[in-house]
Amino acid sequence: MARKRYNLSVKRDMSYFKPPRFKDHLTLAEMAEFLPCDPSWLRHLEKEGRIPKAARVKRGKLHIRLWSPEQANEIKAIMATHRVGRPRND
Repeated sequence: MARKRYNLSVKRDMSYFKPPRFKDHLTLAEMAEFLPCDPSWLRHLEKEGRIPKAARVKRGKLHIRLWSPEQANEIKAIMATHRVGRPRND
Protein backbone atom coordinates (compact mmCIF):
# COMPACT_ATOMS: atom_id res chain seq x y z
CA MET A 1 0.00 0.00 0.00
CA ALA A 2 1.46 3.35 -1.04
CA ARG A 3 1.82 6.13 1.48
CA LYS A 4 0.02 9.38 0.85
CA ARG A 5 2.44 12.20 0.07
CA TYR A 6 1.69 15.74 1.12
CA ASN A 7 2.66 18.73 -0.97
CA LEU A 8 4.47 20.89 1.59
CA SER A 9 4.97 23.72 -0.89
CA VAL A 10 1.26 24.55 -0.81
CA LYS A 11 0.62 27.51 1.47
CA ARG A 12 -2.05 26.95 4.09
CA ASP A 13 -4.29 29.66 5.46
CA MET A 14 -3.37 29.95 9.15
CA SER A 15 -5.80 32.77 9.99
CA TYR A 16 -8.25 30.39 11.70
CA PHE A 17 -5.64 29.87 14.46
CA LYS A 18 -5.50 33.58 15.28
CA PRO A 19 -7.84 35.32 17.71
CA PRO A 20 -9.34 38.58 16.33
CA ARG A 21 -6.83 40.83 18.15
CA PHE A 22 -3.92 38.90 16.56
CA LYS A 23 -5.14 38.94 12.93
CA ASP A 24 -2.19 41.10 11.78
CA HIS A 25 0.39 38.97 13.64
CA LEU A 26 2.56 36.31 11.97
CA THR A 27 2.63 32.64 12.93
CA LEU A 28 5.87 30.65 12.93
CA ALA A 29 5.21 29.39 9.39
CA GLU A 30 4.31 32.87 8.14
CA MET A 31 7.41 34.37 9.78
CA ALA A 32 9.64 31.72 8.21
CA GLU A 33 8.18 32.58 4.81
CA PHE A 34 8.48 36.35 5.46
CA LEU A 35 12.21 36.21 6.26
CA PRO A 36 12.83 33.51 4.56
CA CYS A 37 14.40 30.95 6.89
CA ASP A 38 13.70 27.58 8.46
CA PRO A 39 11.11 27.54 11.28
CA SER A 40 13.47 25.51 13.49
CA TRP A 41 16.03 28.33 13.25
CA LEU A 42 13.44 30.82 14.51
CA ARG A 43 12.61 28.51 17.44
CA HIS A 44 16.32 28.27 18.26
CA LEU A 45 16.89 32.04 18.09
CA GLU A 46 13.83 32.73 20.24
CA LYS A 47 14.89 30.14 22.82
CA GLU A 48 18.34 31.77 23.10
CA GLY A 49 16.82 35.26 23.40
CA ARG A 50 18.39 36.51 20.16
CA ILE A 51 15.03 37.59 18.70
CA PRO A 52 11.91 38.98 20.43
CA LYS A 53 9.69 36.43 22.13
CA ALA A 54 6.43 35.68 20.35
CA ALA A 55 3.07 35.88 22.06
CA ARG A 56 1.58 32.42 22.64
CA VAL A 57 -2.04 31.52 21.99
CA LYS A 58 -3.41 28.15 23.02
CA ARG A 59 -5.58 26.41 20.44
CA GLY A 60 -6.58 23.02 21.76
CA LYS A 61 -3.31 21.21 22.49
CA LEU A 62 -1.30 23.58 20.30
CA HIS A 63 0.52 26.69 21.47
CA ILE A 64 0.75 29.03 18.49
CA ARG A 65 3.58 31.60 18.31
CA LEU A 66 2.46 35.02 17.07
CA TRP A 67 4.81 37.91 16.29
CA SER A 68 3.50 41.47 15.82
CA PRO A 69 4.32 43.38 12.61
CA GLU A 70 6.80 45.52 14.58
CA GLN A 71 8.54 42.42 15.93
CA ALA A 72 8.60 40.93 12.41
CA ASN A 73 10.42 43.99 11.08
CA GLU A 74 12.85 43.91 14.02
CA ILE A 75 13.57 40.21 13.44
CA LYS A 76 14.09 40.86 9.72
CA ALA A 77 16.69 43.52 10.60
CA ILE A 78 18.42 41.13 13.04
CA MET A 79 18.47 38.33 10.46
CA ALA A 80 19.95 40.68 7.83
CA THR A 81 23.12 40.96 9.97
CA HIS A 82 23.60 37.18 10.31
CA ARG A 83 26.55 35.66 8.48
CA VAL A 84 27.02 32.08 7.32
CA GLY A 85 29.57 30.04 9.24
CA ARG A 86 31.25 30.38 12.60
CA PRO A 87 32.34 33.72 14.03
CA ARG A 88 36.06 34.45 13.89
CA ASN A 89 38.13 34.14 17.07
CA ASP A 90 40.06 37.41 17.18
